[in-house]
Amino acid sequence: MAAALTTVTTLFAPTSMAAEGATPVASRPNVVVVVADDVGFSDLGAYGSEIRTPHIDAIASRGVMFSNFHVSPMCSPSRAMLLTGVDAHLAGVASLYVATPLRHRGRPGYEGELRTDVVTVASRLRDAGYRTYLSGKWNLGHTPTSLPSARGFDRTFALDSTGADNFEKKPYLPIYGEPPWFADGKPTDLPDDFYSSEHLVDKLVEFIAADRTSATQPRPFFAYLAFQAVHLPVQAPREFIERYEGVYDEGWDALRRARHLGAVESGVFPPTAAPSDTPAQADWAALAPDEKAFAAKNMAVNAAMLEAMDHHFGRFVDYLDGTDLLANTVFVVLSDNGPEAGDPAASATFDAWAEDVGYRRDLATLGERGSYAIIGPHFARAAAAPLAYYKFHGGEGGIRVPLIIAGPGVEARGVSPAFTYATDIAPTLLELTGTSGATPSGKHPISGRSLAPALRNLGVDIHPPDAAIGFETAGNAGVFKGDHKLVRVGAPDGDRQWRLFDLAEDPGETRDLAVEQPQRLAQMLADYEAYAARVGVLEVPAAYSPTRQLLINYLYDRAKANLHLVIAGAGLVVVLFGLAVWLIRRRRPQRPPTHLPQE
Repeated sequence: MAAALTTVTTLFAPTSMAAEGATPVASRPNVVVVVADDVGFSDLGAYGSEIRTPHIDAIASRGVMFSNFHVSPMCSPSRAMLLTGVDAHLAGVASLYVATPLRHRGRPGYEGELRTDVVTVASRLRDAGYRTYLSGKWNLGHTPTSLPSARGFDRTFALDSTGADNFEKKPYLPIYGEPPWFADGKPTDLPDDFYSSEHLVDKLVEFIAADRTSATQPRPFFAYLAFQAVHLPVQAPREFIERYEGVYDEGWDALRRARHLGAVESGVFPPTAAPSDTPAQADWAALAPDEKAFAAKNMAVNAAMLEAMDHHFGRFVDYLDGTDLLANTVFVVLSDNGPEAGDPAASATFDAWAEDVGYRRDLATLGERGSYAIIGPHFARAAAAPLAYYKFHGGEGGIRVPLIIAGPGVEARGVSPAFTYATDIAPTLLELTGTSGATPSGKHPISGRSLAPALRNLGVDIHPPDAAIGFETAGNAGVFKGDHKLVRVGAPDGDRQWRLFDLAEDPGETRDLAVEQPQRLAQMLADYEAYAARVGVLEVPAAYSPTRQLLINYLYDRAKANLHLVIAGAGLVVVLFGLAVWLIRRRRPQRPPTHLPQE
């Protein structure tokens, strides 16, 4: 052990000099951060899933898996925190901009794009001599100061939207126009044979290969590979979908039970803990045969999309291996939030729009090019099992996700139960690369803590037991403190009541301790209020729902964009009304006077 630590220390020792402008040392590790989209806690094979993810599982077997890693219940805040090490409110991305209440838009913390007073890990590593690349979903702004090409990345192929079609350049919801894809900061198109997971890997390989060809002394690189899998619309090539035919015919309850057993067997869920008892809202046995077949096919497409992502990630690993880069590359693999439970197809408005833009939902071709698969809330609960809730919610199923770290300086140790948070990723990367974490004047300092101690010793806690780590996104709020979690779960499925859980004993959040432990409840409520005041949390309205707010914002933005037409239309209505009144009066018969004039 001592020898291993000495090797690690020697490997990373020169990097403080690089931060001061010295020539980068060739032995410094490359870093690849892989962000999956809406992948649930038990979706990966290494975390107990039936889905085949052999390449990610191989990375996990060479390093450390974290069973208690937390993010935001929404994608943009999670990505802001992992790239900066700063709370999402302070980074300017407290919530999804498209779901932010209108009264909050533009206020501090709710700008909807990365603020200029935070520094990305890409900027820090580039200043330390790294080449930096991004391929995939960005969703942190596309103004001149917020595109990834302005935030520390040398080469970029980026989607600045919550999602998009995986085969074509078209939107996935009626609230969006053409998807905003950018290449090195400029709008770009997609090739005819585009499939998101494949193309994102191809672009990243292209970036690395170009630098290795042109550079006389190749530098270490930082790569941010942000897949669209398994975000809506759920889509995959047919050959992957066929592998999951019949796998989900037993339904969502059977899958939840299997995922619970798989999570226990893989060591990421305690064998003595109860799984979440939040029931599915529909009884699988009560469904008609055609309804079962359709629901099972949607989940099969979801599994296929994740396996396809893993397959193309494997191609990237093979490229690194073939160019002698693999042995010196640190991998960080995670998801940005829990699984997507939304079902836009339940809306007649969506169905009409989907048909208009060319989406279909027939069983035979579900998930393929031109189609639109959706797993819905019931299979989403299974994807998050054995945890409670899913994306958009503050329950563990919405915010506890896989995290895997492996590479030079990280031994194969198994599973770390240490509580970790999204803001911990940036300082971890800085320590593993030996890069200075000093924050320039006028910028927000990193609030997260490096996970390096847990990579060396699985029994080490990252955060002190008395440290209160607050969170809030779209009304979902709470505090982690030691083993305990105070949480308020918001819409659409939560009731906004404060609840208290012991996550060490009850990660499934089955036993509320609020009444039993009033003193702890009061203290953690005070911790939350202090956090909210420090970062500038703005409370959402009592009736807030992300889905409803999406529609409100869409209508408002459309009206604002077409204000001149609205004004002209209103003016025309006034003119027509006046004309109608004049015509009516003109045609009305004249009545004789009722009083004669007095002489």
